[in-house]
Amino acid sequence: MSPRTSVAGAVLALAIVGCGGATSEPAPAPESSKTEVREIKAAAVPLRRLTREEYDNTVRDLLGDRTRPAASFPPDEAVGGFETNSLAPVSSSMVERYMEAAEALATGAASRVSELAPCAAGDEPEDCAKRFVEAFGRRAFRRPLQDEERASFLAVYTEKAKKSGHAAGIQLVIQALLQSPQFLYRLEPAVGSGSEIRPLDGYEVATRLSYFIWASTPDDALLDAAAAGKLATQAEVEEAARRMLGDPRAVDGLRSYFRQWLGLRELETETREASITPAFTPALRDAMVEETLRFSADAVLTGGDAVTTLLTSSKTFVNAPLAKLYGVSAPEGDTFQLVSLPPEQRAGVLTHASVMTVLSGAEQTSPILRGKFVREKLLCDPIPPPPPSAVISAPKVDPRMTTKERFVRHRTDPSCSSCHQLMDPIGFAFEHYDMIGAWRTMDGYVPVDAVGDVYGTDDVDGAYTGAIKLTSRLAASEQVRRCVATHWFRYALGRTERDEDQASLGAAYESFQKAGFDLRQLIVAIAGSDAFRHTGLEEKKQP
Repeated sequence: MSPRTSVAGAVLALAIVGCGGATSEPAPAPESSKTEVREIKAAAVPLRRLTREEYDNTVRDLLGDRTRPAASFPPDEAVGGFETNSLAPVSSSMVERYMEAAEALATGAASRVSELAPCAAGDEPEDCAKRFVEAFGRRAFRRPLQDEERASFLAVYTEKAKKSGHAAGIQLVIQALLQSPQFLYRLEPAVGSGSEIRPLDGYEVATRLSYFIWASTPDDALLDAAAAGKLATQAEVEEAARRMLGDPRAVDGLRSYFRQWLGLRELETETREASITPAFTPALRDAMVEETLRFSADAVLTGGDAVTTLLTSSKTFVNAPLAKLYGVSAPEGDTFQLVSLPPEQRAGVLTHASVMTVLSGAEQTSPILRGKFVREKLLCDPIPPPPPSAVISAPKVDPRMTTKERFVRHRTDPSCSSCHQLMDPIGFAFEHYDMIGAWRTMDGYVPVDAVGDVYGTDDVDGAYTGAIKLTSRLAASEQVRRCVATHWFRYALGRTERDEDQASLGAAYESFQKAGFDLRQLIVAIAGSDAFRHTGLEEKKQP
């Protein structure tokens, strides 16, 4: 059986039967687990497979490859609004995709073997291969290799190198490592007895940290800290998180979060009919996404009350196509520059062209989508699915009527009104933004009606004329700020919050609040929480 076939079989077997046992000697156990007497609560985190973005970032950091091979993978699964790949088993076609990606990446790396697996003068190729397997394997598996793993990969190298030389041997080792379940999955064995919990070992903590903050694999410094037992306490983990937030890779992690939270993935491949929105070109679409990701990451890393900045700032980053849409002076060339938009028209990400476009239909704006976004992403108030008998279609466009007038059925039909009263009135406040987020004062042949209202919240209820007043109130809301913390918690853990998480989530929010709602401190506090540093143990089922 060839290495190509055997490794693919291992991946498929894992997808079918799951991962149960530990795969390596653990890093030193957290000292806190021996001295803490307070009750620690944590729930199990599901087995997660690398998302497309995590895969691309990981192979970039391992191999310097920027071809983004995961673009050919199927869309990722989402839980709680964030990509996790923790539900469905891997299909045989997905195994083929992994195999093809690994082969292409290994082929691309073959020309850089002298850099990836350097040999000093007088070294035997086998000695170089041993060092490479040890170092690269640790980065790829996010922990040291076990003896049998090390021997297996060296055997792959030896067999190939005898026939085709050192570079070909290294190439095949890379190909095999990148198809291994230990690379493709974030393994955290969580099988025990009863409802126990266990502290994560240092390598597991390092992995959680790196994919939370960088959306990529741990670096050597983080793995060295794990090996030395320096990710054992809350203080040590928080210190590591602060160091990571100061690294340029933190921008990747922040962009990943905001791309998912704001639903920008949908916009990246969006097309519109030129006869309806002629200004919507691929260049403008790409600029919309880049603007929001740059703005959001900058809002976090600059510090201060990031919630207020994200929801109220009229400053943003634009290039020439986007400047034209916003009606401001264009920067020179294709560069993005920080500019101030008219404050009576723009206030934070909710008024960005990207978000307004995602939350629109192809032919008209959508108060439903816009209101639903505010309810679920800012108020953590999920809208129940429509009844089976509901008619899922927007009213026909009529330029003689305002959007609010066209959507009147949602407020009068008993089968619709209970849910749509929670969404549509919020969405009406955004009616000054058309289907691609351009500012407008006319809705067809009639003036825009941007009077909206909110009810059923803790502290946002009221009527609002226009998005600027609404976003200002949202920014001051404690319910919104608690919801922001909840979404970051879900992103970090790859699941929705549970009863066991309430102490961790509450402590993280308190730290966030004391820091003046600096999102960097929220990230640090979540990383240091019991829920992040421990896992619940699912009771082992008897055969």
